[in-house]
Amino acid sequence: MKNIISGLLLSVAVVSSSFAAGHSQLKKDISKYFTRNKVNVKSIKIIAEGKAINLKNLHAVIGIIKGNSKPFLLLYNKDTMIAGSIINRNNGKTIFTDFINKNRVKIKKALSSVVKKQKKDKIKDNKKLISLFNNKYKDLVLTIKGGNPNGKTVYLITDPNCPYCQEYEKNELSGTIKKSKEIKVIPIYLNIPGHETSPMRSSWLIEQGNKKGADIVSLMHKASDSNNKAYKKVNKKFAKKMIAQMKVLISSGLIKGTPTIFDQNGNPTR
Repeated sequence: MKNIISGLLLSVAVVSSSFAAGHSQLKKDISKYFTRNKVNVKSIKIIAEGKAINLKNLHAVIGIIKGNSKPFLLLYNKDTMIAGSIINRNNGKTIFTDFINKNRVKIKKALSSVVKKQKKDKIKDNKKLISLFNNKYKDLVLTIKGGNPNGKTVYLITDPNCPYCQEYEKNELSGTIKKSKEIKVIPIYLNIPGHETSPMRSSWLIEQGNKKGADIVSLMHKASDSNNKAYKKVNKKFAKKMIAQMKVLISSGLIKGTPTIFDQNGNPTR
């Protein structure tokens, strides 16, 4: 229960609502709330709705935003919506607890459906990426020979300035190499603060990784080292070409973040 509740709670906020009978207006008001809080709302599905326990004139609603595996929880009446954790001061319990328990089966069924669809969509996107890496963007790919000839090919999309990528490459990559047939490394860049040098670092990594006898794992560590300025010596013409390809690849929307790791069948491996 604790995990379910913690996944549902949002920061407490009260917003104006012009609620009318039926879900149509309620969905519009909920959409406005999440949009104001910088959440991309594609569509909203109401899972359960009913009287909120111990609160007069307030109803509770549980719903899911398309593309998000966690449901949201709201209280509302004709004038107001409350998003967040509502606590009973007499016993310290969350008001929503009984409501969640009552609708547990509906929540579980809805979440299961969402998670399955997300997994299916992710595999579909990964297969598109594999096709691109084998054809249009093959120049971005570096190959590390694995330790298991009967293992699978694993694709690793990484950003030199990504701390999660660095953690994976330091603690888990060697194990992945050992059990896989080969690792296809695709260095890219995330267009976010703190990653300003990633385009050149990734280009340098690709340039050096294509040299005969290159130790790609060692080069990956060097590309991620903030004290290593070797990336500045990358061939500018080569870097321009690589960055242009990365930019188009990233704009495709198929890469949601880094590190992204999946096998030859598109199945996420982490």
